[in-house]
Amino acid sequence: MSHARPFRPVTFLLAFLVLASLGSTPGCALYNMERELPERYAEFLNGVRYLITSPERKTFLSTPDADKDRFIEEFWSRRDPDPETPENEVKSEYFARISKANELFRGEAVMGWLTDRGRIHILYGPPTERRLQPQGETSRYCQEAWYYGNYPLLFSDPNCSGTYRLETFDLTPMQDLSLNRTAEPGAAGSWRGMFSRGAEPFLDFTAEAQITVRRDNRWEGLVRIDIPFRRIWFKSESGRFRTTFDVSVEIRDANKGVVWEKTISSEADFPEQDIKARSESVHSIEIPLVIDREEQVARLTAGPVTINASVTNRTGSEVVKKTIAWK
Repeated sequence: MSHARPFRPVTFLLAFLVLASLGSTPGCALYNMERELPERYAEFLNGVRYLITSPERKTFLSTPDADKDRFIEEFWSRRDPDPETPENEVKSEYFARISKANELFRGEAVMGWLTDRGRIHILYGPPTERRLQPQGETSRYCQEAWYYGNYPLLFSDPNCSGTYRLETFDLTPMQDLSLNRTAEPGAAGSWRGMFSRGAEPFLDFTAEAQITVRRDNRWEGLVRIDIPFRRIWFKSESGRFRTTFDVSVEIRDANKGVVWEKTISSEADFPEQDIKARSESVHSIEIPLVIDREEQVARLTAGPVTINASVTNRTGSEVVKKTIAWK
C-alpha cells in the first residue's frame, strides 16, 4: 500500500514564507484572512473543523487562492488510508457521521454536528452503550453517559433545556477510535480496521417467533422484537421520550422462500421518570402471526426455518437487519 503523500514543497513554498512573516503578527491577521475567504474555501474550512490542524489552517489561509484547490487535494490525500482504492474512507466516514449527527441531535440551538454530542459522534463514532441518568435528586433526565468499551463520557444539561455539554475532558483512552489523526507520511495505516467499528450500528435487537396454535392447516402466534433501551435514540419532547420503529419481518422455509411477511410501524413513548427504571430492560414489539394455509404450514415443517427481520429507528434513521434461525 502506498503511503500518504506529503505537501509538494515547491507549490507551497510561498505559503510557508508568508507564515514565517506572520510569526509575530497578532491572531487577528489570520482572522481577517478567514473573513475574506471566497465562499467555497470558507465552506471547506468550516466543514473540516474537527480534522484540520492549527499549522494546516494557517497554511491554508496563507496559500494563494490559485493554489487552495491543490491544498484541499493534499489535505484529504494525507488522510486516505488506502490510496490504491478510488474511495477515501476517512473522508467518506467523516461526512457520513456529520449527516448522522445532524439527524440525531436536532434539539439544540445549533445544527447537530456542531453540538458536543455531535462532535464526539463524528470523531469517535457511535458509542457501544448509551445511558440516560438523573440530574441530582430531580426526576428530570438531564445527563447522558456514552460508553466506548469500558470508558465513559458524560454529557450534562444542567438546566434540562436540551443543550448537552461534554463533562469528560480526558479523551486520551479513545485516541485509537479517532478520525482526527496526525497528518504524517506513513501514518495512514493507523486508520486501518476502524471503519467497520465506526459503521457498527448503535441500534440492536433480538427476534423470535412464538407459536400458540399449531395445526396441520393453521399456525397462530406472534413475532417478538426485543430492543435494549440502552440501544435506543429517543427524542425528548415535553417531558417524554419518543421515537418510531419501522419493522419488517419475513419467515422463510428451508429453500429460502417467503412463507409469511409483515411490515408495521410502532411508536415508543415513555415519560422521563420511566426511562431509568427501564434502562436495563428491553422495549418489545409484538407482531401477530397467522399462517392459515396447509401448503404454507407444510413448507415450515419440512426443514429449517429462518426469520429475516429489519428494524429502523426513525430517530437517526438507523437500520439494522438480521437473519435468525427459528428454534
